[in-house]
Amino acid sequence: RAWQLPEDSAVIGLVARVDPAKDHTTFFEAASQVAKIRQDVYFILIGKNTETFAEAVGTKGLREQVRLLGYRRDVWSLLPGMDIVCLSSAFGEGFPNVLGEAMACGVPCVSTDVGDARDIIGDTGLIVPPKDSGALARAMLQLVDQGATVRSRLGFLARQRIESAYSLT
Repeated sequence: RAWQLPEDSAVIGLVARVDPAKDHTTFFEAASQVAKIRQDVYFILIGKNTETFAEAVGTKGLREQVRLLGYRRDVWSLLPGMDIVCLSSAFGEGFPNVLGEAMACGVPCVSTDVGDARDIIGDTGLIVPPKDSGALARAMLQLVDQGATVRSRLGFLARQRIESAYSLT
């Protein structure tokens, strides 16, 4: 409701500051491809300066399907409202915290194959090559098309994975 989205929509989140390493360009290209196929998918961008993407969103024809939230201190409370969390980084990742945070919230992830992303996600989400908007779009669509039940199961497995492999201890 806070994002003014239809109840039966799918929400894909990207939590990343504006930085070339985070590759928002590839994300927007993938989002555009997804939006052409599924009008019931919405995209939430959270991170420092993401509100500056309003023009890019308009250029890609995504004005209705994207919410730009900017910097938020309460990301932990927003993640559970997402159906999928995406990491579109092209380079420069070590251990992408957002993947662990999303998975701890029971949200399955789609990520580019950067840093430790593949090891973190394991078989609880999908990994695609960096800078490949087509592969990113196909992975997003795959999780959307599999439906809420499958995403919920993957989210449950993702949380278990974080608890067992990446506990605070």
